[in-house]
Amino acid sequence: MTGTGTDGEAVKALFARYIDAWNARDFACIANDVYRTPVYVFDSAATSILATPDEIVGLLAGLRTDLDATGFSHSLLDHVSTCDLGDGLMFATFHYRRIFRTEGGGETDDLLASAYIVRRYPDGWHMVAHVFQAIPSGFSCTPRKL
Repeated sequence: MTGTGTDGEAVKALFARYIDAWNARDFACIANDVYRTPVYVFDSAATSILATPDEIVGLLAGLRTDLDATGFSHSLLDHVSTCDLGDGLMFATFHYRRIFRTEGGGETDDLLASAYIVRRYPDGWHMVAHVFQAIPSGFSCTPRKL
């Protein structure tokens, strides 16, 4: 089932907080309030672990520096889909737009997606795993009939 209701809205708010902190360059907020370490990172070639908030801050700061050098301005949250896995776990994908300044004073953008496993803790939902999503696409979450 999709994450609707209070939990689904809370997870969507988590992604909005992520984007707001990213735009503000508040990597400590992302590392300490959005994520919950250790964070597992899955891509097609390997699985890695971000064991501490400091590792997350370092990674995000480096990524942001590289993006800023290309004219990056900010990101906009485009869409969040969730799938309630039960027992305080959700799978979520979010689409976001990266806005870049052009030399002529305009803007261009691109659409990207990231997928996450999020877990509910006593203090709210936190991202605990990042799964690279190469192509922005929606997914449906259908309960399995037993």
